[in-house]
Parts: sequence; C-alpha cells; structure tokens
Amino acid sequence: MTKDRICANDTGSPKINRRTLLAAIPASSGALAFPVVGMASQKADPILPLYREWCDARAEWIHYSEMPGNEDWKWPESTDSAAREDAAFFRMIDMTPVSMEGLAALAHVHWDTDGPVHVETRENFTVECNQSGNKLMAAIWRGASGQNGLPRR
Repeated sequence: MTKDRICANDTGSPKINRRTLLAAIPASSGALAFPVVGMASQKADPILPLYREWCDARAEWIHYSEMPGNEDWKWPESTDSAAREDAAFFRMIDMTPVSMEGLAALAHVHWDTDGPVHVETRENFTVECNQSGNKLMAAIWRGASGQNGLPRR
C-alpha cells in the first residue's frame, strides 16, 4: 500500500533506475546508428565505378605526363586519359553517395583536387594539412573509409 502513495513532488513521469536505463540503451543506440545502417544496407554505390575510372584515368595521365617528349601533355594517350578523368569527375560530383565507401571516394577526390598542393616530402605539406579545410576533408575521409592518416595521392 505504501508503494501507491501519492507524493507532493510526484510528476507522474516514469521512474528511471538502472534497469530501465540499461533496457533503453540498445533501442537508443540503434536509433542513433540508423543513418549509417541505412547507408550500408543500400545497393552498390553508383559513385564507386566512376571513382575507379577516375583513379585509373588519373594514374594513366600521370604515367604519360612523366614520359620524355610529352612535356606539353599533348600525346593522344594523355588527352584521352585526361578526358576520361574529367568525365568521371563531373559525373561523380553531381551524385549523392549512398554508402560509406561512396562518401570516402568523394572525400578522396576532394582531397586530391582541392587538398594540399605540396607533396608529402615537402616541408609545407604539414602546414597545409593543418589548415582547417584540409583537416576537415581528412577527417571525413577517415570516418567514411575507416582508415587512419591521410588520403593517398
């Protein structure tokens, strides 16, 4: 009978104790993880094939740009790889990623095109990496890719 007694400071709200708190944690953590789970359960991200094409074309362009006699980058192989890189880039930036992999891919592209201009071996690279915009790009890439460090070039 004393359990049902009305108190002056009773708000009518349910009592929170350790048992009710522990019972609520799995439900609340699932709700917090919903966007990530929703992204992971989607079909293959349409950005990923374009990202692979962009990476391949960029690597090809760099390869041909370093060849003797192609200092002006006018070789057909150079212009072809540059055109493929640009086409993949402009298609990707009009899309929205539907997976963490797609988000990591876009973060890597952003880092490569708008990130630090110096190479890793230069002194100014560290200074550039510590700029807030570059730190933000790197943080997004780390969070989406699950990797540590900085995106590769």
